[in-house]
Amino acid sequence: MLSNLVVTKQKVVLIIDELNRERIAPKFIGSLLHEQGQGADTIKALPTGVSLKHVATFEALIDKYANNNTGSTTDSNFTGFNVILPTLADLLCYQTPAFIFGFLNRLRRSENVRRVFLWASPQHLQDPHADYILAGCEYLAELVLRLETDKLLSLISRKPGGGVTNRRYSCEVSKTQFKVTPLDGGRPAGASSKQPSPEAEQTPEPASSTFKIELDEDEVLARNALTLPYERTSEPPEGNIIYTPDADDDFDEEDPDEDLCI
Repeated sequence: MLSNLVVTKQKVVLIIDELNRERIAPKFIGSLLHEQGQGADTIKALPTGVSLKHVATFEALIDKYANNNTGSTTDSNFTGFNVILPTLADLLCYQTPAFIFGFLNRLRRSENVRRVFLWASPQHLQDPHADYILAGCEYLAELVLRLETDKLLSLISRKPGGGVTNRRYSCEVSKTQFKVTPLDGGRPAGASSKQPSPEAEQTPEPASSTFKIELDEDEVLARNALTLPYERTSEPPEGNIIYTPDADDDFDEEDPDEDLCI
């Protein structure tokens, strides 16, 4: 099921909708959470409409859920709230991109928020810098689900250790579930799944060249017979030290130590 791939340990989930189905966003995300056993009291949504123009609307959600000032929840296995945000197009109608990024970051850092879901339909983004804003949301997200067509989707997942996986799936929607199947073990669509032939795996022969590395027999003999200038051809004779005193030297022919019993 798709919920197994989306409802994971990744905290910020961005859903990029190429099919323009924003109207089903809250219901779609809610169904994914319910499939994974998330109780209704752990799923919280930010109000939509004109109330988004007031900063107090965002602060109220931060204070109530991110700061966990709600008292308690009926779920004994409560690990945090799942926050469903309005669509990115709605948020941009009332707030600046900088404010949206800051709000996402505050939710991401909260220990009481388990997951944050943001839905974005590129065709509905009216901002002149929509591409950069969407790229910024992808940067903040730890999991990016892209609904490409009715039967194809892709999933990028970033793990805390720094690993990134990028896989594509075929999808089949029924009345009871959203079934997905990996395409070619996660390889991009269009990539051949055929095994390379033995001929293709063989290492190609090096191209012909005028530079020769190997030596033939005659060249080896000539190399061994060559004596280099720094090589010693024979042992040197025993060395002797010859000293010739100068005229100014105070030279005493007598042995100064002849009176010692040595």
